[in-house]
Amino acid sequence: MLIHNLRSLSLVLGITLGIGACATPFSAEQPQSPLAADIYAQLALGYMHSGHLELAHQRLLMALELGPNRPLTLKAAQDWQKQQTPQQ
Repeated sequence: MLIHNLRSLSLVLGITLGIGACATPFSAEQPQSPLAADIYAQLALGYMHSGHLELAHQRLLMALELGPNRPLTLKAAQDWQKQQTPQQ
């Protein structure tokens, strides 16, 4: 009888913990967002300087989404804007 009660308790506890884990928001990406933004911004700069403008634009958009106020993202955005401005 005691073994049966312990098994039932273990089952209920396992289900409760499983449901609680599903309901808890998972934010593992948040701490990595600044690093990811910097990487995307660096890629954007590299693609811009090598003439791959479509790839540069895609990477810049990701950098802006992940870290719009990061210094490297702002530099990439500034370089992109200069690249798009017609030369006089």
